[in-house]
Amino acid sequence: MNLKKTGVFLYTMLSTLKVSLVGQLWLNEFLVILATPFTYKPSDLDEYPYLKKMLAALLLLLMFQVVTDLLIVHSTPQNYLRGWAGTIIAMLSFIFLFKTLNEPSTILFFIFMTMIKNIIYTDDIVDSDMSYFKFKIAPILTNAMYLLVYYLYQRGEQKLVLISLIGFSLLCFGMDSRSTGLIFFISAAIIYFLNSKVSISRQKIILFSVIAAILFQICYFFYVRAVLDGEIGGDHSREQLERLDNPYNPLGLLITGRAETFAAGAAIADKPIFGHGSWAPDKTLKYYMILLMYHDEEMNLQSAKEIDHLVPSHSVLMGAWVNWGIGGFIAICYLFWLLMKIGFNLIRNGQELALYPVLVLMTIGLIWSFLFSPFQALRLYVPGIAAILLTSYYELKEMTMPEWALYNN
Repeated sequence: MNLKKTGVFLYTMLSTLKVSLVGQLWLNEFLVILATPFTYKPSDLDEYPYLKKMLAALLLLLMFQVVTDLLIVHSTPQNYLRGWAGTIIAMLSFIFLFKTLNEPSTILFFIFMTMIKNIIYTDDIVDSDMSYFKFKIAPILTNAMYLLVYYLYQRGEQKLVLISLIGFSLLCFGMDSRSTGLIFFISAAIIYFLNSKVSISRQKIILFSVIAAILFQICYFFYVRAVLDGEIGGDHSREQLERLDNPYNPLGLLITGRAETFAAGAAIADKPIFGHGSWAPDKTLKYYMILLMYHDEEMNLQSAKEIDHLVPSHSVLMGAWVNWGIGGFIAICYLFWLLMKIGFNLIRNGQELALYPVLVLMTIGLIWSFLFSPFQALRLYVPGIAAILLTSYYELKEMTMPEWALYNN
């Protein structure tokens, strides 16, 4: 095992162990802190312009964190150190992983070790039959699917790639992991169209969008019927649909399923300029009550006061605005825009890369993460995916452009 694969092994395996220091840090984050000085070179910023831009976006976020926490809301040292540490760790993790995952074999080993880590380690959130598949089995199978579709695509078995993606998508829908199912279904459609050499025009896009919307609503209708009849899904999905006035409205399901994101809107409206600060507590339970309203639940005030509640967001994009105002939101939007620019470039032009289906899945997954994942995803999950996309982007540039052109993009 070479040095980089040893680093990948330690990074994934140590991500299962926590230590209490400035909040809770994972042991692999200590590895990143120790290893970054040996993996990073100042010339990297000139050699890889997108790396420089992404680090600049995170530095901008850190600046707004400092301003909000120290000068505006006067956050406690425990809270603002936890907030700042998350951003700094995200920066160091991105540098470490980008310099480590710089070839396909190491990327595949990273995916394999992530799958092994998920097999060995079970998160505390796994506490029911519904959550067991969604938070334990689905992540394992997702990484297994990455490896499978890479193998099939490399062998030119594009039909088997699509069958595998759609089959796994349907499994996820049936087992109450809708977001994973949606990511795989959308990715399968993208891979099909961009590998079929179909000429794309505005009229075709409009026609396809209309047909897709109609088919989606038909499929959604049968999905709702099956869930309410107890044929697929679990109690969680059934309870979500039963509390909706119109369960056949997919927007209503999105709202009740991601209520934290919508509750964050009220928090943003209250402090839109500078935000509520790092790890902002919901002292009056105002936003918790809004959350319960979307869930159609009544609040037990005594029970609610026994637990510390944070101002909710459950969205990387909105979480930045909730906590650090419009400046934090702009910084994260800039990072998101950079990642999407890279990801969509790979989707449009990277069909010759053996990792192509994996890159499509990761790009669509990043969109979902920025919209609907907790802000901690910026430090825990985004650096790995961002590093893989950026490595693949520069690999594609090497394949398609003269060497001198790399430094102008």
